Amino acid sequence: MNIPNRATADGFELQFGTNHLGHFALTGLLLPSLLSWPGARVVTVSSTLHRRGRLNFDDLMGAARYRPWAAYGQSKLANLLFTSELQRRIDEAGRALLALAAHPGWAATNLQTVGAEMRGSAVEHRLSGLANRWLAQPAEMGALPSLYAATVPGLAGDTFFGPDGRGQQRGNPRPVDRSVRAQNATDARRLWEVSESLTGVRFDLG
Repeated sequence: MNIPNRATADGFELQFGTNHLGHFALTGLLLPSLLSWPGARVVTVSSTLHRRGRLNFDDLMGAARYRPWAAYGQSKLANLLFTSELQRRIDEAGRALLALAAHPGWAATNLQTVGAEMRGSAVEHRLSGLANRWLAQPAEMGALPSLYAATVPGLAGDTFFGPDGRGQQRGNPRPVDRSVRAQNATDARRLWEVSESLTGVRFDLG
């Protein structure tokens, strides 16, 4: 999150490659096992910062202009569009698999400080650590929305879960809303096609 411009081993911008393309490829490669297991679910972890995200299909890797927070927001927006399109394809194929999404709110982990470490900014690292101490909820609470999505019976596909507190930053899990851009079915389909092309992974839902 919010890291300097780096690339994965495959040459993808690191935040987009890790947060979206890695999830996309792993799910596709695991799909035969998922389809054979009754009640299987795919839970993708997004963020409230998906609201800052915009898909720049002309420059998904930030080659022309890289901005750390914009790249992070784009990757988290992609998580929600992936979840929606996966559930649409599951439903179209008549399969029982569920695709859901969750976000942890503001949980005290090293996610907030790793960017500062990579930039070598001691001041930013210190401030991020203090913010975690005073404003964030424990990491265990941040894990609850993902666990809820993965385990609670009777959930509807393509539901998004996060904390129930102010700004969805702290609290117990509940269904939460998403941005208008995260509901764009045209972008979801286009992102899916681009992701297949970039990763070489295709989903066979039968």
